[in-house]
Amino acid sequence: MTSTTVVISPPYDTGDNAWMMTSTALVLLMTPALAFFYGGLVEHKNVLNQLFLSFICMGIVFVQWVLFGFSFAFGPAVSPGFGSFGWSVLRFGELYNPNYSPTYPLLTYCAYQGTFAVITPALISGAIVGRMKIIPYMIFIFIWSTVCYDPMAHWVWGDNGWLKHLGTLDFAGGTVVHILSGVSGLVASMVLGKRHDYDAHSTTAHNLPFTILGTCLLWVGWSGFNAGSANSASGLASLALINTHVAAAAGLMTWVVIDAIRGHISISGACVGPIVGLVAITPACGFVQPGWAILIGIIGTGIVYGLLLLKRHMHIDDTLDVAIVHGCGGIAGAFMTGLFAQKKMNPSGGADGAFYGNPVQMWYQIAGILTAIGFAAACTALILLPLNLIMGIRLAKEDEMIGLDAAAHGEGWEVAASRAVGDMVKQVLAEVNENKGQLAENGTFELRYVPANKDRHSFSVPLPTRYEHERNEVTENNREPMFGVPKNNENVVNKDNPNMVATRH
Repeated sequence: MTSTTVVISPPYDTGDNAWMMTSTALVLLMTPALAFFYGGLVEHKNVLNQLFLSFICMGIVFVQWVLFGFSFAFGPAVSPGFGSFGWSVLRFGELYNPNYSPTYPLLTYCAYQGTFAVITPALISGAIVGRMKIIPYMIFIFIWSTVCYDPMAHWVWGDNGWLKHLGTLDFAGGTVVHILSGVSGLVASMVLGKRHDYDAHSTTAHNLPFTILGTCLLWVGWSGFNAGSANSASGLASLALINTHVAAAAGLMTWVVIDAIRGHISISGACVGPIVGLVAITPACGFVQPGWAILIGIIGTGIVYGLLLLKRHMHIDDTLDVAIVHGCGGIAGAFMTGLFAQKKMNPSGGADGAFYGNPVQMWYQIAGILTAIGFAAACTALILLPLNLIMGIRLAKEDEMIGLDAAAHGEGWEVAASRAVGDMVKQVLAEVNENKGQLAENGTFELRYVPANKDRHSFSVPLPTRYEHERNEVTENNREPMFGVPKNNENVVNKDNPNMVATRH
């Protein structure tokens, strides 16, 4: 008599697994997209550094996530508030888990959630760019991901997370990702202090094509961020997908309309609009009807627009407005989830909101919001303050003025057309330093080429002067402009190439 062993294969659905792996790639795409979005908005001297601050999170956080981060957030829990080391180094293999990945391998779920863990601290970088040392930043990212992100993810999404059992709804990360990063960015900017050349009335944006590219890629990647959170290739994923795109579109149109009413349509603002719509719909996308998604995008964008108008009075140097765009946008979205959620849209994990006869849902949402705010603020302060005492986190003034591209990385991204052009710029800057404040009323720069053969025509190429539209504010604040013009209408001649000159008109 022989005995046979029957091995029962887990009920994996290849379609669900394929969708979740695709969503993982889409969310991972959002981190380099964020780098470009932020990179176009910072000063030219910190472009490489800003790209690096996002890029390095893909290394630090993913290693941390595999070592113990995933286990802390989703591993076998020791209490309603904490995970464990039970799944550290992913030693569970191709484990079937009916709670987190009922129709696909748990490793896929781990990879998907890891991309969320990567982009969350990357968002914080926009608040502190240009004034934080690189090594302390990397240490901060590692510790913050461990003591702040992982526990919050467990509380909201874990099997026995206390906020999940309380009733707080967060479909794709309004509290876990956006409120957490927004508040942490605000606290980090306060601990670091203002930039030495901070001006609340000016903008640092230097390359809006970068920002437009980043916005479009973020919008695309958000399809995986929200629709992937349905955890299957299902009708719920379709609901989250359409809500995501319509809220982004509503945010874009709201921003453009307000700008048009105020007199001009800002390209950088038009890029912020859909991001705010995406942030606001993130916690609600799997719980509300598309009509409510439009309203959430409109209201969230209107709130953020108004707060940005008040930013100059806040006296806090959050470089790229992370606290307002992500923090306040996430708060607005999480609260509106408590108003517009409808259980019939998500029978297995949703709940009715205040507009559908369940006003207590608002208080569950407020509990999640306040928890995220308080926890993020405490964690960030308790990491950065000791780190500052131990090794110092603020960049030296001289390095800050030079820029981190040169001071921290020793590299530059700008390519000069010729040494003659570079020498000419140096001469112009030297003359400006000798004659501070002497700005022409309508001065412009141009490069002129004078051929040695007098029978050939000379030509000139105009150079944009970025300070012109801010000349009045610069003069009032007695700040030295980045570029100036030669005095007394004199030509600046390059000694190595006398045929290359810059003139003022």
